[in-house]
Amino acid sequence: MNAEMQPLFWRISDQDSSGFEAVSLLMPAGPAGEDAAVFPTEVSFPSNRSTTHPVDLRWSEEDSDLFMQLLDRLMEADDEQEIEVDISDGVIQGIVQLVALARFKTPWPTDELVGEDIITEREEIEVGDLVALNTCHGYALAIIVGLDSIDATCVLLDSLMNEEGQLVVPDHSLLVINRHYVLPAAFAPSDQGEDAVFH
Repeated sequence: MNAEMQPLFWRISDQDSSGFEAVSLLMPAGPAGEDAAVFPTEVSFPSNRSTTHPVDLRWSEEDSDLFMQLLDRLMEADDEQEIEVDISDGVIQGIVQLVALARFKTPWPTDELVGEDIITEREEIEVGDLVALNTCHGYALAIIVGLDSIDATCVLLDSLMNEEGQLVVPDHSLLVINRHYVLPAAFAPSDQGEDAVFH
């Protein structure tokens, strides 16, 4: 799959002086005279700056690679086919949201969250896979946004609640968890099948 991407930027700003930096996708003005466009995400993080002036950060190679990997999982395209990426499309914005979460969110500590070992057949996992995380609060649906030989970096699609029904970890949190605790998505009660990948 070939996809020529123009340079993309993250716009970081605390315009409402809330103490949190809001993350938006910035598409600069195009060579054909298109206006610059800003697409807000739902991602924010605590600000440590004294100014509310926006800062623009160019997408890193890791950002672009993750975007392309997630796009590749969604688009049924052969290697020779050109992909037209419409940033205003809801699915594409969902991918941008995942890339922003992976870039800007601090992972939750998982040492106290993992569940007891279970014996089950394991599957090979890849970036973009829907999986269930084996936690002490049940099986939670997540999507993989990073992998190494030991850990999987995941965005939580379910909130983790304790037995009293209190929120422990909100959805869309970033977790780095040992691959041993990553199970097929069917373990998660909220798994609706492969068609419900991004939401």
